[in-house]
Amino acid sequence: MGEREQRVIRERRRIQRGGPPRGHQKQAEAGKKFVRDRLALFFDDGGPYTEFGQFARWPDEELPGDGVVTGTGRIDGRTVFFAANDFTVKAGSIGRYHGEKLVRAQEAALRARKPMLYLVDSSGARIDETGGHHVDKGSAGKLFYMHSIMSGSVPQVGVLYGTCFAGTAYTPVFTDLLVMMSDSAMAIASPRMVEMAIGQKVGPRELGGAQVHLKNGSAHFVVDSEEEAGVLVRRIFSYLPDSSENSPPPGEFREPALDPADIDEIIPADPNRPYDVHRLIDAVVDQDSFLEVKAGYADELVTGFARLGGRVIGVVANQPAVKGGTLFPESSDKGAEFVWMCDAYNIPLLFLVDTPGFMVGTAVEKNAILRRGRKFIFATSCATVPRICVVVRKAYGAGIYAMSGPAYDPELTLALPSAEIAVMGPEAAINAVYFNKLQAVEDPVERERLVARLREEYRAGYDIFKLAGQMVVDELIPPRELRNELLRYFEIYTDKKISLPPRKHATIL
Repeated sequence: MGEREQRVIRERRRIQRGGPPRGHQKQAEAGKKFVRDRLALFFDDGGPYTEFGQFARWPDEELPGDGVVTGTGRIDGRTVFFAANDFTVKAGSIGRYHGEKLVRAQEAALRARKPMLYLVDSSGARIDETGGHHVDKGSAGKLFYMHSIMSGSVPQVGVLYGTCFAGTAYTPVFTDLLVMMSDSAMAIASPRMVEMAIGQKVGPRELGGAQVHLKNGSAHFVVDSEEEAGVLVRRIFSYLPDSSENSPPPGEFREPALDPADIDEIIPADPNRPYDVHRLIDAVVDQDSFLEVKAGYADELVTGFARLGGRVIGVVANQPAVKGGTLFPESSDKGAEFVWMCDAYNIPLLFLVDTPGFMVGTAVEKNAILRRGRKFIFATSCATVPRICVVVRKAYGAGIYAMSGPAYDPELTLALPSAEIAVMGPEAAINAVYFNKLQAVEDPVERERLVARLREEYRAGYDIFKLAGQMVVDELIPPRELRNELLRYFEIYTDKKISLPPRKHATIL
């Protein structure tokens, strides 16, 4: 081996050791792994992975690689690009070449049409180097532009470690799916800056901890350990394609966790009686395949990835056990964003409908229920992937619009015998239509008899057999046949092709 080759190897080993001892000590004291040990958790057989840009900042021994590791690795045999901050180098702060390496990795992933993984562990921009690189076209200034251009083109998954404020807090929220460590935090400004700007004293976790962002919908998952993050991210990628031109990878066929024959018992006959929709999902999808997304946020709507006969699908289900499955502004955002992501990455959608509709009242109006509700309806209407709507029980008002009802161009609408489709529930309808007539009846017993008779007459108008006869729904099926019907129809529509009207883009966001 020649001297020149030996020198390259020596220098590469030095760079791969990361920052100075004090940086490693600080990382260890925080209970966090060194970046290269962290990367080994994500890739097949603990690596190896390929790096590029290792010699950035050479020969500065304080700034090896300029504090970020970029390259490619393999997850289940598939190539994934990555960018991982090295906290041992100036707390993972972003300098001139650090930013350039990030952008180059993004550009490379986009050209190669491969997913991108971000391991974010940074204290923010390097203040002593802010002479323009934060707006430079080739450095950190282009980072969020690239996030935006990549969105919906190649999957972007992020994991957040430690506390990240200001610019570095944007990378996590720009990803398609974000995993936060339970002790991590992110915010648009640091606690010190918040106190300076508005006089509010607050700690990192109170300001922007994992639980804050789980409840506001910014985080998709929260985990307790770095090992758990590695396992979860590998699972997330198993549901995603390489790019928008591809389909998600197939998996093995598995029977469901619960017997589909039990579905009729899972769903109460009383339309107002709650039940956990997770049990219905477990009787439909392959066992152990459901990965809930944004659990803990707007739980009246359940969203997540699953497999049906090995095929990846997205599940959007009303949750009668939480707020009766009513749609709120937050669940409207949650549904819209999940549907939009599934459509971007060619993931077919299953809608399980059991909702009294959108919430009413001053609180939700002040919280923009109409504007945010239209986002959900818009996303569903424009999704071109195969969509199947199952009316499980109640489907009142405009709730079924957002849930891909018959008028919203699903491949088909299936109904179970427990299904009810109406403008509103019988109690509200009778009160709205016959209020004066009921008030005119002075005898309470007689009034109750009249209410009962009117309620039955109203129910007869939306009897599901009658609606099936009028072809409002495509098929009325026994609950035990639901899984097999879904398997059959998703297979039929695998190669669905549909074109939307010509436009630059819609105006709804």
